[in-house]
Amino acid sequence: MSNPSSVIAKAPDLCHLTIRSSTRIATLWSNYGSIDRVHLKAPSASVDKGMFMADSVIIKTVSPPQMRDTADEGHLRKLLSYEVERWFYQHLSQRLPATAKVAKYFPIEDETDETLPLRIVLEDLAKEYPNPARGSLALNETQAVLSWLAAFHGTFWGIQEEDHVRERLVPPPLLHKEGDKKGVWTQGTYWYLDTRREELESVDESEYAWLLKWVEKVDSALKDASGKYGTLLHGDVKGANIVFAPTMAPPQQGSSSCALYDLQYAGVGAVTRDLVYFLGTTAQSGLTWRIEQEKELLKHYHSDLLEAIASRRHPSPQEHDRGVPLDDGEYGFERLWEHWELAIVDWYRFMAGWGFWGNDTWVERRAKEIVGRWEESGFPYVR
Repeated sequence: MSNPSSVIAKAPDLCHLTIRSSTRIATLWSNYGSIDRVHLKAPSASVDKGMFMADSVIIKTVSPPQMRDTADEGHLRKLLSYEVERWFYQHLSQRLPATAKVAKYFPIEDETDETLPLRIVLEDLAKEYPNPARGSLALNETQAVLSWLAAFHGTFWGIQEEDHVRERLVPPPLLHKEGDKKGVWTQGTYWYLDTRREELESVDESEYAWLLKWVEKVDSALKDASGKYGTLLHGDVKGANIVFAPTMAPPQQGSSSCALYDLQYAGVGAVTRDLVYFLGTTAQSGLTWRIEQEKELLKHYHSDLLEAIASRRHPSPQEHDRGVPLDDGEYGFERLWEHWELAIVDWYRFMAGWGFWGNDTWVERRAKEIVGRWEESGFPYVR
């Protein structure tokens, strides 16, 4: 990162503060930049009580390495993802309730979509949420994240119908054209099929013949689900992107609160893509080993989701002006379960081409059970 003073000076909410020090806390994936914690202090002179005060902020700097092939899909995906993340913080994050906590965004003056290095200045979550997720999450922590997701998904339910969002949807990287408007992804997550054709081609046809015949049907059914019951997905709900607040309540009460960050793959989709990715990579394996356990976790999420959607049935003037659709489309648990099983098979499709991790044994077992049922009874999701 260049001198952080120049960045802070261009942030209207922060420019009255001075920098004490800065610390590099992480590098971005594939060395595409850095994340720094910048420690701040108020000037010695008295300041307006209305001014924002903070001990520290986070500056994410995107400065990609030189690439011989600038049309490489992975390279384009990463570059676009940071612009998607910034757009989310600029235009959507303010809608979220406290139950779906994300970092406050601090805009920078005179910054355009084309500016590199791209910088995102955010609230430092470490003070309020000092406990990063470690290892596989226990039941109370898993439930806390599911409640966060329900609040997040409920807030943005039907977002694909909003004109200013629909007009700015970012297509798969190879279909994006220079100069296109930037918004969130047409499809949330980084592993949806249209951006992972290369990985699909690497799947061993003899070993995964049982899976490959269903790939396109599953993808089509999930797109259909997104059109009818779509919302905004976080897109990368894993332990590395989750932090927890300290709590005095007994863990078994599931009262832990959390915050999530890294919204690079925020986009439209069926909620179960976020759910299967989270439970398949981050929750303790024993929490989903039986069907009844899966259903209990999903019912916890589903109840909170419907509550979040219902809370928006009396729209604010801003929601009314945007024409925000508030109908849950009768998104009952049975429908959620259908989309859940589709997402399990879809997540396994990605791992079969990219590599296995997390609770992959459970995902494989469930994918084979689901596909076996389709073999016997036919694919039931053709609308």
